Amino acid sequence: MKKIERVLVSVFDKTGVVDFVKALVDEFDVEILSTGGTGKLLEKNGLKIVKISEYTGLPEMFEGRVKTLHPKIEGGILYRREIEKDVLDAKKYNIPPIDMVVCNLYQFKEAISKPDITLQEALEMIDIGGPTMIRAAAKNYPDVVVVPDPKYYTLIIDELKKNNGIIGDQLRATLAQDVFLIMAEYNAIIANYLQDQISNKILPDKIVKVYEKVQDCRYGENWDQAAAYYQDLSATLGLHNIRQLWGKEISFNNYLDIDSCMQMLLDFGKEDYVTAILKHTSPNGIALDRKNQLESVKRAFSTDPMSAFGGIWGINKPLTEEIADYIINKENIFIEVIMAPQFEPDALKILKQKKDLRILEFGNLIEMEKEIYQNLELRSVLGGVLIQEYDHKPIVKEWNVVSNRKISEEEKNALIFAYKVSKWAKSNSACFAQIYNDGMYTIGIGAGQQSRVHVVKLAAQKAVEFGHKEALKESFMGTDSFFPFADGLEAAVEAGAKAIINPGGSIRDDLIIKRANELGCSLVFTGKRVFLH
Repeated sequence: MKKIERVLVSVFDKTGVVDFVKALVDEFDVEILSTGGTGKLLEKNGLKIVKISEYTGLPEMFEGRVKTLHPKIEGGILYRREIEKDVLDAKKYNIPPIDMVVCNLYQFKEAISKPDITLQEALEMIDIGGPTMIRAAAKNYPDVVVVPDPKYYTLIIDELKKNNGIIGDQLRATLAQDVFLIMAEYNAIIANYLQDQISNKILPDKIVKVYEKVQDCRYGENWDQAAAYYQDLSATLGLHNIRQLWGKEISFNNYLDIDSCMQMLLDFGKEDYVTAILKHTSPNGIALDRKNQLESVKRAFSTDPMSAFGGIWGINKPLTEEIADYIINKENIFIEVIMAPQFEPDALKILKQKKDLRILEFGNLIEMEKEIYQNLELRSVLGGVLIQEYDHKPIVKEWNVVSNRKISEEEKNALIFAYKVSKWAKSNSACFAQIYNDGMYTIGIGAGQQSRVHVVKLAAQKAVEFGHKEALKESFMGTDSFFPFADGLEAAVEAGAKAIINPGGSIRDDLIIKRANELGCSLVFTGKRVFLH
């Protein structure tokens, strides 16, 4: 393997390029070919270069659109040094070898993130020469070193020093592999952008995704499954924006719970003080207080203290010392993960007494609902994925009080609260909620049952078991789909519900409404189902 003698440098991101090229020239006496802006920068810093236009004998054309698309460039990169016919062709057509290509691409992703960019401006940011050069170099990596990112500059110089001007096979192959990953992401971003511009389809015929590993998990859902969290590189916002401040490594199941908790908090927003406690991705207790976060925490925990053991806690306001004291000093509280936008320094010190507690800070994500839900939701199935829009539209499509007993504004708010909780409990679901002076809280949640009547009975049974029998009287119940029979509504009223909310839509709706009126219960249809499978 021969030493590096001729290097082509053409970069959009010029970070560190001057120092890198100086090291190449001063320490390894290489010849530098360069283009337009890169060449001017290098010359300005006292480096001798050969301009591409001089090297090829042709000027840059079409306002820089064509610079390096020339046989002397592509041939110098692509010809195989060990193939005699290639070597003879190179001599015949006066094509010297290019031993290294230093090139990074126009920043298309950053360009289209600007809200006022036009389609024509975006098209101008689609790189042509750069991808051609780095793909050619990557294809011929046994003979040509490709450097597609400034992050490799130090590594390249260290390797050259160690090997007396030579880059080894392993690093060459690693760099080449990275080129095709870079190109996969680059092409995906362009394809998806143009698809958005040209097509009005919510679900396009093809979706191109690229993922990058963020963190390995200790194991998957179970001990014998490998797992990791990967970021969708087309998603600006997501779980990768959450900072872990303390605690053990986040597990696969933790990530699932964190995702559910974050979406619950997004649904409830930041106007009131909200606490969400969940287990196995379903809400275990949720409370909303208009004045006091600690009261919200206490009420959420009171729903089902037993099942809260080992749960995930999410708080929508900065976590205070007062809340940290409550968590540390309250008996029978064991938390896997606690999440908040920020943690007061003293609160963080207190919580760090729990060495295994995972403490996560999510900043202003609650304020970024629109941006977070720009992407589609993907769920893996054998051999493919199911894709849908995220269910983040208003939870009430139409407010239709179908019973004789009407609803006050306070009762309406309580019903919507119960319905939101039922949305996040696995279907079939039911949630009993109650009002108190400054807010509302869950008193019994049922999830994941095969029949609606059984999930209603389960939610009521849990409310009684954990001391909320009196609170069930005159309570409010939400359930995620219609009553197929009157038995579910009857069970809810028998438990104490005075008002019930669901989407309606059953072929027996008339019978359900008639039974609600007979029982003196308010019944509201929303026109929107909130299943969560």
